[in-house]
Amino acid sequence: MIKLFIFLLITSIFSFAKEVTFDEALILLLENNKELKSKKLDIKQSHAILDEISANNYGALHFKETYTSTNHAGYAFNSKLSSRKATFGDFGLGSYTGSDSIGTVPDDLNYPKSVDNYETKLTYDIPLFTGFKISNAKDIAKLQIQAKNKKYQYDEKLLTLELLRAYNACVASKEYLKSTQKAKEVTTSFVNFSNEMYKEGLVTKIDLNEAQVRDLNTNVKLKEAQNKVSLSLSYLSFLVGDEITDVKNFEEVKISTIDLKNIQEEAINKREDFKYIDLNAKSSKKNIKIEQSDYYPKIDAHIEYGYSNDKLKNFDETQDFYLAKVQLNMKIFDMTREAKIEQSRIKYNKLMLQKEQFKDSIKLEVKQNYLNFLSNKEILLEKIKAQNLAEEVLVKAEDMYKNKLIKMTDLLTQQASLQKAEAEVIMSKFDLTFIKAKLKLSIGKSLKE
Repeated sequence: MIKLFIFLLITSIFSFAKEVTFDEALILLLENNKELKSKKLDIKQSHAILDEISANNYGALHFKETYTSTNHAGYAFNSKLSSRKATFGDFGLGSYTGSDSIGTVPDDLNYPKSVDNYETKLTYDIPLFTGFKISNAKDIAKLQIQAKNKKYQYDEKLLTLELLRAYNACVASKEYLKSTQKAKEVTTSFVNFSNEMYKEGLVTKIDLNEAQVRDLNTNVKLKEAQNKVSLSLSYLSFLVGDEITDVKNFEEVKISTIDLKNIQEEAINKREDFKYIDLNAKSSKKNIKIEQSDYYPKIDAHIEYGYSNDKLKNFDETQDFYLAKVQLNMKIFDMTREAKIEQSRIKYNKLMLQKEQFKDSIKLEVKQNYLNFLSNKEILLEKIKAQNLAEEVLVKAEDMYKNKLIKMTDLLTQQASLQKAEAEVIMSKFDLTFIKAKLKLSIGKSLKE
């Protein structure tokens, strides 16, 4: 029964385990990452802003139903006129009896009975000319959509780079764990054969104790290596939004032969973050034209159509009305206009300076990544040579110890050198892959190009 339970437990663990390649992890990242989802919403919001600005060209149509009940002389008189039901008596002519009654106060006019009125009205307002304000605002909105798309593409590449770092960190921690496990096998073998030699009186108790101490220290390193694997897998799981239990081999980054001067120019032409700054600068230039629109006249039209009656009933064409007007409005004097334009010019000039400065920083970034790439490539070759040599030295040291030519301390020193060399090769592989990825991104390429 217990064996069955253990079998079922192991089966359930492996059924939920998720071992992924880098490509599979990348798919999970792009599907689940909340930061990217938020930036997609930013792009949608920019499209909605463009739609709002474009809609201004079509004007706005309103329906309005107003009910009033009043005995206010002005409002009551106006309601009767609007519904075309006014009589001469409403003008107060009932109190007029001749030239002697010019000063008479007419009760019908000043103290009317309460009047009910329903006014039904459709109004349509449309701008005919805004000094090119709407057209320039539309251009800015379109530029902002492009800018946010470029920002999204660049941020996606940065997240891909972070994923590569996290993924290869998991692989590196696994490789280090394997190296530590191999070291554990070696130190255990040291304990075993030094114990046999001690029993035969060929070595001292000190040799055996030194081997045991190193074996215990390796146990500690083994636990630390296991913890590093768990921590790196936890961060990778957090990054992709799914539980990852294992990874496969190092994700290699391919890079062709490159010339520093060419890739610096290529970076300026291809980098999405540079294009983002350039598009924002163009938006800022358009904003100057928006401020300049205050120097142009504004023309708009207003149209009304409706009817007024003291009761809600079917439409009566004898009581309808319309109003159509075209209005021109132009500022003759306003000293704030030039100040606003100057502020826009200054903002644009600042962005142009930032753009030029960013060009220089891109060239510097590319150069640093290029030099680090060349350096790390040479370092890895040297580290591999050192590891191979350390392996040979350790094998010879084991034979020499068995033949009592060296002490246990010397043998343990060689074992420690090999473990250190293996760890350095693992980290050098990790560093080289990461710097190649940084170099590709710095010249505007994706990791898969």
